[in-house]
Amino acid sequence: MLSTVVLVITYLILLLVWFALWAVFLRLGLRWAKIEGITSRRILRVTTLVFAIQVLSNVGAGVLAWRIAPQIVWAALVPLVTGLLVPWWVIAHAFQTRLRRSFQAWVPTLAAGVATALVSLVLVRPFLVETFSIPTNTMAPTLLGNHLKGTCPDCGRPSVAALPISVLPSLSGRPQLMICENFHVLQGMVGSRVFPGDRFLVAKYLRPRRWDLIVFRNPGEPSEQYVMRLVGLPGEEILIQDGAVWANGTKQTPPDSIRNIRYLSEFPNARGKVWGSVNHPAPLGADEYFVLGDFSANSEDSRFWSEGAPGHPSFAVPRSHLRGVVTHICWPPQRWRILR
Repeated sequence: MLSTVVLVITYLILLLVWFALWAVFLRLGLRWAKIEGITSRRILRVTTLVFAIQVLSNVGAGVLAWRIAPQIVWAALVPLVTGLLVPWWVIAHAFQTRLRRSFQAWVPTLAAGVATALVSLVLVRPFLVETFSIPTNTMAPTLLGNHLKGTCPDCGRPSVAALPISVLPSLSGRPQLMICENFHVLQGMVGSRVFPGDRFLVAKYLRPRRWDLIVFRNPGEPSEQYVMRLVGLPGEEILIQDGAVWANGTKQTPPDSIRNIRYLSEFPNARGKVWGSVNHPAPLGADEYFVLGDFSANSEDSRFWSEGAPGHPSFAVPRSHLRGVVTHICWPPQRWRILR
């Protein structure tokens, strides 16, 4: 609930910043263009109308892209056209001037968008909220990358193929390792249509808790960013047994949203150590975390890493590598949900 409130307030503040700056720069532009009849009421009316049209056009463009095709060019042109042509016409109509002069009055308002973007980049993105996506399906079915769909023969729910998008199209129509919404792992058939992955929001201000989805820098390759489920906290010894996570000898109960998940720790063909297994429990230091992918049969996570951050074991994610906690899936619309 807190994350949703912060998200809504942040969005509203950015809209208000844009609205106020647009009105200020419109006044400057009107004076620059030497247009008569400048009043605060007219400026407020023009700004409100332009603001409403642009918000509606952005929403409409998003729905158009979702319903027709994620990569459709026309969807991107809708807000572009309304952002350029509509303000000229509204300014010209409100102040009874020619389009050429209304264009001159409109030009300074571009600074409002630039200033709002700077506020987002300097304040919002580093300290509050950032959007992410993932290229794989190691977190399926909770978070999805680009994927092929099938149907689970056990429960009839949609299932997702494990393989990355680079090889998905060539494997259509052949049995693939899949996981369904009820966390049943199976070999199943997939269709040929590639579905787009999720875009999700990450809160930078939240303190991570067990079972949260976290974004972090790869301990062995800090330039890469991963998203996985946090299962082990600082100071704990983590063991995976009978499909469950044990911390310091106590079995941990997952939340209802993943109650059917079963984590694996026995891999007879594994080339190296499998951390968290009976033979290799994972002891965590005072600033270290243990993470797992939800698609346990097909996830390169803390169990398998062979290289760690300097001064830390290979299986540990140092606190300094954490980027934030996943709070919402925001796109596509049918996948919208609150995760924390």
